[in-house]
Amino acid sequence: MAISSTTLTNAIGANDTTFVVGSTTNITAPNFTTGVGITYLMVEMEFMLVTGVPVAGTITVQRGYLGSAAVAHGASAGVTVGLPSDFPAPSIGVKATQDFLWDQGAVAAPVASAATVTAPGQFFHITGTAAVSTINLPANFIAGGLFWVVFDSTASFTTGGNIGVAVTGAAGKMVVMAYDPNTSKWYSTT
Repeated sequence: MAISSTTLTNAIGANDTTFVVGSTTNITAPNFTTGVGITYLMVEMEFMLVTGVPVAGTITVQRGYLGSAAVAHGASAGVTVGLPSDFPAPSIGVKATQDFLWDQGAVAAPVASAATVTAPGQFFHITGTAAVSTINLPANFIAGGLFWVVFDSTASFTTGGNIGVAVTGAAGKMVVMAYDPNTSKWYSTT
């Protein structure tokens, strides 16, 4: 089967496993005993395994397949349909080091420096000069993950909260931070 595409009819939440698509062409209920009819879906950067097609237009799936993150998707989001052989195998090196990439390389909205901030994405800027001592874990963050931050002004990460080692950054300096769940602290890798 060649890769085909359809769209989501309605928005779906991160935990929804049954939903409606514009067309179920090439989407089949699997026979796991024989391996026939196994269909993968890819919506944005999330892989799904089709587990059933109960009625025309409606499908059931296993979310977050192949190590991807199960996240919400908007109505009319594109759905790529294919066999397991139609999609490349996930890179084991990437899976072993980073389970979840928030924005897949996109630059998130800048954050104003303050004593406490929340990382809005994997790559973002910090504006202002106030010292940051606590970085809140964002939703769906996997411990051990990284983020990249660029200081737009001279600013710093201080050890008053959950920062493991102080870092001072000049304007334009990029800092890579990793979260250690054993100490509940962020550490600079640069």
